[in-house]
Amino acid sequence: MGKNVRYRMIKLNETHNPELKSWITSANEDTTDFPIQNLPFGMYRHRGESGSFRGCTAIGDFILDLRAVNVECVDSLNTLASKGKQEWSRIRGLLSHALSNETQRESLEPYLFPLKDVELGLPVFTRDYTDFFTSYYHAYNTGKLFKPDEPVTPNFKWMPIAYHGRASSIVVSGTEILRPYGQILPVGENQPIMAPSRFLDFESELGIIIGPGNKMGETVGIDDAEDRIFGFVLLNDWSARDIQAWEYQPLGPFLSKSFATTISPWIITLEALAPFRSPAFKRFENDPPPLPHLTSISNAKNGHFSIRIEARLRSEECTNEILSSANYNSSYWNPAQLVVHHASNGCPMSPGDILGTGTISGPEASEAGAMLELGQMGAKPVLLSNGDQRSALNNGDTLTLCARCSDSKFRAIGFGEASGKILQAK
Repeated sequence: MGKNVRYRMIKLNETHNPELKSWITSANEDTTDFPIQNLPFGMYRHRGESGSFRGCTAIGDFILDLRAVNVECVDSLNTLASKGKQEWSRIRGLLSHALSNETQRESLEPYLFPLKDVELGLPVFTRDYTDFFTSYYHAYNTGKLFKPDEPVTPNFKWMPIAYHGRASSIVVSGTEILRPYGQILPVGENQPIMAPSRFLDFESELGIIIGPGNKMGETVGIDDAEDRIFGFVLLNDWSARDIQAWEYQPLGPFLSKSFATTISPWIITLEALAPFRSPAFKRFENDPPPLPHLTSISNAKNGHFSIRIEARLRSEECTNEILSSANYNSSYWNPAQLVVHHASNGCPMSPGDILGTGTISGPEASEAGAMLELGQMGAKPVLLSNGDQRSALNNGDTLTLCARCSDSKFRAIGFGEASGKILQAK
């Protein structure tokens, strides 16, 4: 392992106290995603208005404008993201103190609004979006459908594989998704057709939001990498599998992915996630160890996060059907390793950039994070509770990702939702 053991892990403090309560009663309910121990960052404006979005945090069923603690964010959180973890932690401390002390209520109430009365926007302006491929189980499950003799490529266990996505089509939760057109090669034919995708899929992912970037030519050390991470969002990498099958060789996916990527509006900070750390993925027997720049003693011990992510389907036939549920810590590569690998050739990253974790799938069949895996490319359609069968997503379907962190010693926190309804192709 690497010799650098200076892993500047965020330590637990008074903001993580599971006994801490807010004077906002909905924040104290067991079912809320946003107790006072969470305090994510987002952007809002009043519903029906067309003005700028402003920075806020979520607390129970309310949002609190960050101006309540003298923090000004207009249009995006990029400036805040660039300031680094000491400033993020300072603001978190101010919010925690203000929202847990009844004496602060009168001064904060002018900045407090019900969630149902506001519109949430994209939390950051993203210049660049990279999507990784980090789950061994996803790689194996999909690989065996196409190359059963070698389902996992030789490079997978040596580095986090990725492709450069399209930042312009990143949308916030609630945005409707048009079924895309594309070139498709029908089975048994030798000439493609131009048609709406017949195999529209989801991918359960998290998005890593970059904070302070790195300059061109500058690399990032494994024990410094988390200093570059502002936090996490939910991410659905919508995928048109039939378009993807025809276009992906030799340069990888393009139009099959670039039509839409949905993210949740709330950035869950690393400080909020500190109680839910877990060890790096335990490699299989005979797997090669990570190269020195991709590992350290501290990263191996605490470099991953226990975050359970679910995919839910709502349609005319079913309501809130859970399609899959998996834990992010089952992914082969962890967040710091993705940052390190991304910068290892000197590639610059900027505040607000997004690194997708890739589909999060676990070892069990119910933990597959995409319809491609769940339905085995149509060979074994997904059976819904009402008897309906699915191999792909239909027009009118709403696919929602949600995630939650829980531990018996700490207060559970959630991520909100990343949701999109599929509309007929134009």
